[in-house]
Amino acid sequence: MQIKSFQYFITIADMPTLSAAAEALFVSQPALSQQLKKIEEEIGAQLFCRVGHTMRITPAGEVFLQYSRRILQIYEGMKKEIQVTQSTEQKAVRFGISPFYSQHYLPRLLPPFLAQNPEIKIDIVEDISHRLEQQLIDGDLDFCALPLFPQNELLEYETIYLEEILMAIPKNHPINAHYPDTSANGERFPYIDLSLLKNEAFIGLKKIQKFSQMGLRLCKEAGFVPNTVCETLNWETVHMLVATGLGVGFIPKMLVGTITDPELRPRYYQLPSNFYRAYAIARRPGTVFSGHARILIDSFRESFKNM
Repeated sequence: MQIKSFQYFITIADMPTLSAAAEALFVSQPALSQQLKKIEEEIGAQLFCRVGHTMRITPAGEVFLQYSRRILQIYEGMKKEIQVTQSTEQKAVRFGISPFYSQHYLPRLLPPFLAQNPEIKIDIVEDISHRLEQQLIDGDLDFCALPLFPQNELLEYETIYLEEILMAIPKNHPINAHYPDTSANGERFPYIDLSLLKNEAFIGLKKIQKFSQMGLRLCKEAGFVPNTVCETLNWETVHMLVATGLGVGFIPKMLVGTITDPELRPRYYQLPSNFYRAYAIARRPGTVFSGHARILIDSFRESFKNM
């Protein structure tokens, strides 16, 4: 069965009469009838039945129609992807990432990647996740690297990394007296019952940022709504404000150790169930990546496995 067989069948199903389908396909009606007969013989089932002057699709025909559409979609996608790989023009790979993750992830990822792929040009767009997702939907970016939740229903996401989130508490806070400090010997941080912090001031990220919903959910699961006294766009600012004693706050584990002054360094605690936030590659559905974009995304996957 050839690709044109599926194209012919779909057109017959979409048209009210066989003659209308033949006209749309620029073939004669007898030739189209013969083509349909060959398909039915090969499938071993009647796909249409005549009702007066119209063609009515049978249950077997409905199944064949669904698969025909999928086969054509795969076929067209394959052709488009091959055309991209054969293109001699290689544009810069343009991807989005938040300033925080750009600062902390890209210095680890890009130098070895560009050393192995010096011909690849990269255009990095830094912004908060929601705005990057809109730029991706608008076609201004090839892909984004950003937290998985909450998701935009117009995009597809592939998880590439699980990022542990900790609770940071000022060094001199009284609650620390109840937990051993294991940071000096490299042991895991102690767990903390979030409900013990229900009366504390919280430093948080702004509501437009993805983590704000997750932090609120964690507190609500512990039985309280956090008293957020300050909101910022930057994880590092949350971290430093906790260090000054202004309040407690959630931070990604990668920030542990970035405050080197022992008099300021907060105490860190694991959250219930070792709380992790998924980090993902976001793309538009049906995106056909250039060869260079594919290589970069593959590099992201492999690099995050080792983080």
